[in-house]
Amino acid sequence: MNFVQLAIPFFILALLVEFCFGILIKRQTYRLSDTINSLQLGVLSRLVGLLRLSFAAVVISWFVGNLGVETWSPDHWIYWVLSFVAYDFCYYWKHRFGHEWRIMWASHVAHHQSQDYNLSTALRQTSTDYIGFVFYLPLYLLGMPVEVVITVGSLNLVYQFWVHTEHIKTLGLIDYVLVTPANHRVHHAVNEGYLDKNYGGVFILWDRLFGTFVMEDPSKKCVYGIRHPLNSWNPLWANFHVWLDTFRMSLQAKVLRDKLLVWFRSPGWVPGGLATRLDQQMESEKYQPDPSLFNKAYTFVQFWAVTGVALWLQASQVSLPRSLVLTIFVVLIASIVVQGCWLEARRYAYHLEWARLISLFLFSILFPLIWSGLVFELSGFKATLLLQGFCTICFIALLINHQMIREPKQPLSA
Repeated sequence: MNFVQLAIPFFILALLVEFCFGILIKRQTYRLSDTINSLQLGVLSRLVGLLRLSFAAVVISWFVGNLGVETWSPDHWIYWVLSFVAYDFCYYWKHRFGHEWRIMWASHVAHHQSQDYNLSTALRQTSTDYIGFVFYLPLYLLGMPVEVVITVGSLNLVYQFWVHTEHIKTLGLIDYVLVTPANHRVHHAVNEGYLDKNYGGVFILWDRLFGTFVMEDPSKKCVYGIRHPLNSWNPLWANFHVWLDTFRMSLQAKVLRDKLLVWFRSPGWVPGGLATRLDQQMESEKYQPDPSLFNKAYTFVQFWAVTGVALWLQASQVSLPRSLVLTIFVVLIASIVVQGCWLEARRYAYHLEWARLISLFLFSILFPLIWSGLVFELSGFKATLLLQGFCTICFIALLINHQMIREPKQPLSA
């Protein structure tokens, strides 16, 4: 059973509670643009599953089949407990190499880009992790059933959600056994002494055993993010910038050996002869463009509309034509990218949004012709009519906002 999908409504509710708590105690840890960007990356990571890239399943099946591994039956609770602990041990090493090898940091970096630290940061997940599964291969070779790995893995991920908060301080002895907000804040910090520490998922004991544990110092405030901030709300760029940067360094490396090593050395390592990397300089100033109130409100509405469709698509994909699933997938990705442009206050965001809405309107018209026989209804209304109505409302909102910008307020007469 995958508990992550079931937990999504509770994740959203917890975000709302933490946000309201921040208002109550007058210590807000949320910024709208950063929060939406983190949630965008979470939605994108779930959408990628629609592509059904089963490389990991093929490799695992090949090893298990060729080595004649027989899976055991999880008919006793002790098997589940041992599986949970074993999974967390493998997670520790996957997570640690995710910071020590650029080929893995390239995907993991998305989780660390936020310069804020709150529950939305936990949902900031990568969409390019196609290598990390090798660290769980030993579990399958030991005969652990697939359903057990999925179940304990999802429980491990759900546990990690709550530790992404600044509002819970130390928890005494628990901080030395389990991963808690105090020691996970250290993991997300880029301060000297904090950097690349506390890799555990559920148990912090692995860090204590292997020398990567550091306790949070109350006098040393955590600075969050990555050494060279992304300075963008584009979720695609967030996923691919380190991949492209590493590929560029590999091409520019003067020695053949370095062209390969750059992928398996730490993110701070630079092939000989190349300029010093900027991302070794810590910057603490937060990226904060100044979008208008309309930009923020409009993007907020658009994000939740996209999220609703994404969740529906993920739940309904098996019963839909593959061509329709991929079409909606592309539309959703494009929508998320345009939202990033709105949050960055790009001048061309307005034109991109018009192009997106016109495309959606045409899609609603062509849908019955291309996928005849498919009819989706919501509260008795056809989905195509609802989409057309939604686009029309957005058109009107854009026109009103554009007109208000063009006509500055007249000064009051004396």
